[in-house]
This record gives sequence, C-alpha cells and structure tokens, in this order.
Amino acid sequence: MSQGLLPPAVAEQYPHSYAAVDVETTGLDPARDRILQIAVSQMRSDGVLERSWSSLVDPGCDPGPTHIHGITKERLRGAPRYDDIVDRVHSLINGRIFVAHNARFDWAFLAHEADRVRSRLPVQKTLCTWRMSGMFDLPVPDLKLATICRYWGVPQARPHDAEDDVRVLVEVTRHSLAYSSFLKLALPVSRPRPIGGYPPAAPRVVCPWPYPGRHMPGQPLKQGMTVVFTGVTAMDRADLIQEATDAGLAVMNNVSSRTSLLVANLEETTLKARRAREHGTSVLTEPEYRSLLATIEAGDSVPPAVPRVQEKKRPTVMPRVVDGPLRGHRVIVLGSEHDHAVAVRARIVEFGGECAVNLTASVTSAVALEGFETDSRWSRVRASGLELLDPESLRPMTVTHAQAEVAHPLTTGIPMVRADPVVLPRGGVHDLRSTDLVLAVRWQADAIQGVVDVVALVTGEDGQVGSDADFCFYNQPSHPSRIVELDADAVGEAVIAIDASQLAPLHRITVAAAIDGTGTFGELGAIEMELRTRDGEPLARSILDAAEKETTMLLTRIYWRSGQLRARAIGQGYQQSLEWLAVQYGVDIEDSVTGPNAAPR
Repeated sequence: MSQGLLPPAVAEQYPHSYAAVDVETTGLDPARDRILQIAVSQMRSDGVLERSWSSLVDPGCDPGPTHIHGITKERLRGAPRYDDIVDRVHSLINGRIFVAHNARFDWAFLAHEADRVRSRLPVQKTLCTWRMSGMFDLPVPDLKLATICRYWGVPQARPHDAEDDVRVLVEVTRHSLAYSSFLKLALPVSRPRPIGGYPPAAPRVVCPWPYPGRHMPGQPLKQGMTVVFTGVTAMDRADLIQEATDAGLAVMNNVSSRTSLLVANLEETTLKARRAREHGTSVLTEPEYRSLLATIEAGDSVPPAVPRVQEKKRPTVMPRVVDGPLRGHRVIVLGSEHDHAVAVRARIVEFGGECAVNLTASVTSAVALEGFETDSRWSRVRASGLELLDPESLRPMTVTHAQAEVAHPLTTGIPMVRADPVVLPRGGVHDLRSTDLVLAVRWQADAIQGVVDVVALVTGEDGQVGSDADFCFYNQPSHPSRIVELDADAVGEAVIAIDASQLAPLHRITVAAAIDGTGTFGELGAIEMELRTRDGEPLARSILDAAEKETTMLLTRIYWRSGQLRARAIGQGYQQSLEWLAVQYGVDIEDSVTGPNAAPR
C-alpha cells in the first residue's frame, strides 16, 4: 500500500487508466451553481499515480456555503476563471475513466462549465466509488466519502477540500478496484449523456382536471388538455409553462397520441413537430394559443382512477424479524433448478436469515445445491472461506472446502456498526424516512444470454403516464423533472436515483424489469432490490424470485400513503414483452425500449 501499487491481477482484469476528480461548488445545482475548486489525479491501471493538479476557480458569483468548503472571496482573489483552465482540465481527463465519489455530481458540474465556454467535456465513461461501495454492501452506516475512508483506513486531512478529497479518492479507488477484482465483478462503468442547451423542461404538476381529449381546430381550449411547446417562443419558456399550468392545462415535454395541442411558431422541423403531424395533433402558433387560453373552458370533474394493468390483489405484508437459528446470517444459494432454489431461500427466511444474489462483504454463508460446481460464483465462495450450510437442515456443515485465500491488505476493511435494512417479502411495504433515494436492482449477470432491462414509469392519478417522457428506459434514462434518473449501463446492476419530493400525492413511480432476448426470470434466478438514502444509509432490501416462465416483472412501487412515502415490493411477472407492459401504462411505443444486445455494457 505504501508504494501505491495494485495486485497484478487487478490491472489485468481492469486494464484502464483513470482520472480521479473532485470539485467544490457554490451549490448543488450544476445548471445554476458554479465550480470553486477542482482537483484531478491521473492513475494507471496498476495504481501508480502519474500527475496531480488542482486549482481554485473564480465563479464570478458568491462562493456559497463557506462553512462547508471554507473557500471565501478572499481566497478566490486572483484565481483563474473556468474558461482559463478548461483546456488543462480536459487534457487531464481525456481518454480516461472519470472517477469520483458520486460521479454524477462532479461530472454534471464539469459538463455544464464546459458548455458555458462552448466546449464539451471529453468523458466517455465514469466510475463511481459511492456506487461501488454500495455494490459491495460494505458494513458501514452510510456511503459518504468520510465513512468509506474510515472503513478502508484512509486518513483525511482536509475534508471538503478538493485537493485532499482527490488524494483520499485515489486510495479509495485502489481499495475498490482490488476488492471488485477479488469478487470477479465487472466495473459498474456508466456512459454519461451529453448535456444540451435545451429550454427548461416542464415540471411534473398535478392537473386537477381529467384529460378531455384532443383540441380540434376552431374549438376552445378546455382545462385538463395536454400542451407541448417547441421551438423559439416570444415569451420565456418557463413563463409559458407557468401560465399554462395556472390556466389548468397539463404541460408535457414530449408529443404522444394523448397530446391535445402543440404550440409552435413558424414551420418547425423539430422532432415534436414531426410527431405532432404523425399523430394529427392540433398545432397552434403562440399568438393563436394565447388568444384561446384567455377563454379556456372549465374542466370536468375527476372520475375514479382505473389502472389498466391488472395486478393480483395481495394483502399488505409488514416486514417482521424472525428470531431463528439463521438470524444475522446472509446466505447465497448456488446451483439447482429454479423451484428448488426458491424453496431453499424461503426456508432460509423462515429460519431468520436473509438471502443474497451476489457475493458481497455482507454474505456470511452459502448453500451449495445440485450443480453448484458450474455456478460462476462458486470459485469466489471457496476463496472467501464462507461457512457452508447443509441444504436440508441449514446447519453448518462439518466438511471443509479448499482453504480460503489470504486476504490482500487492499481488500480488508474495518467493519462499523450500521442499522440493517428492512427486508421486504413479496407484497411487503416499508415507510421511508427520506425522499432522496437510490434504488439498486441487481441480478446474476451471467445466468442467461438475454439482457435484463430495468425501466421506471411515473404515472398519474389514473395509473397512466402523462406522456412518453414519463417512461424512463435505457435510451431515455432521465425524467424531465429529474424525479427519476436511470443508470442501466453496468453489467448485472441498474441504479435509479429518485427525488420523491417532486412526486405528487396521487402519483406513483413503478419500477419493472424485462428480459430482452433468450431467457426467463426462472432461468435468471432471484432479483435483488436495495433502497438507500442519497447519503447511502440502507433502508430496505428485497429478494424477488417467484417468477418462472415470465419475461417481464413489476419490481417495486414508490408512492405516498397518508402523507408518508412508502415502498412496496411487488414481484409480479408476465409472459409478455416490455413494450406490452409500457403500452398498458399509456406509453406510445414507436422505437425499441430495450438496451443494446451486443457486447456487455
């Protein structure tokens, strides 16, 4: 560790070069706030540092929360503006995997700064040590950088100083790469989507009137109609959105068959205009629209909501702690046919234990069923020296397997006390103490040849999406309001960032998965879901394995109940395609909604 070198096997498995990055900022919104300080360290695949650089940055505005980052106006006097250093920053990160703790935050700030100076951030791949720590399920109370540093024994000198944060980030990255290599995991590399200079998106606002249908030429507008704006407008786009919302229209970001009218000046050639023509949607100029808006008709009363997807009604199951012989054990089940493995996992839960899909730092035991030798996880279970449980009695076996590998110092941490997540059975619910959430969905990546696609739908009171923008999938990962942001690039895992503070009282977020290609959920095996706060505190976890021949499954739903945010584990499967499921929620399907089938993502 003193030489800063990784084991040779790590560099062989992950032959990449890295740029570890940290920024200090005036606030939390990358589109509005600015960078105050930046630090970058380049690292080779073997863990050796190449170059390190840091600089204060004059943001041209108030430095913001100085009590956190300690960067005052006095310290910033004489500092360069971002356009003075943009070329230096880009040269340091170009061609490397961009590494940060909460990489989405640092990347977004740098991407917006680059956009302001008419440049583009040269980042094709990002790697997040926050996400890796969650994937390892480290025994820590949260996933903050300071906590992960304590776990790996990395001392911090100046927290919230970009230069020192990058120094410890490099150490955390070395530990994370070494441990990931030990577990034989693929790196959860993401491919960030370029930002654009688009007009502000319409926030998701509850429209108190039901959808009355399309606008017909020569007819008045009616409250509850859906309107989309496109192209250049005389009035500021944000003001147009607010005016329409105040008048009782539902403002959407994309055109669908349920769009009542499109507002477009001149002969627009935008995608929205093209889709409006395809759907036969009424198109009005801005003056025509605003003239009709002044005499808008009152909307109808709201009918009771009737969801189109008929889910089996199951009683609400409150999670409970079973005080059995396996309490405190987290068990991974290897081998066997689907039905047998499901039955064994059910008995583990009855005995007070918890099941796991992949080998992590929290797994204590393993059950080896028929065919376990061909399970790709078996070699790591042996190397870890995990306790083996008898498949029938679930008691520790007296037989021994191969001697465990001697732990490399880089893979050994210091466990801490943490509150274990609530374990949700199928149909189980849990009231959440935070609205800022991260949902991870994981599965055994090499179990089938097909690709697992995870999607999220934001639905209204009627159980339907308001527009296609409410359907988040691989090619459209972010909801316009940022209430949902999906990252489905990694192998064997999809992560969804959820800002439920923007979720209206009668609206819901539904997360589903589908298999694109060969395979069923019975062949894939169990799906694991884990909910954490944005700081990484574990909230709830669920193992869903009831599906057998199904290829599409509803996983979980986030919604409000009597003023309390709640999560429900669903686990209901269908022998239908993902496109079919999306249509049931009102999505207009024109293009494929699945991810790429080719090389592993």
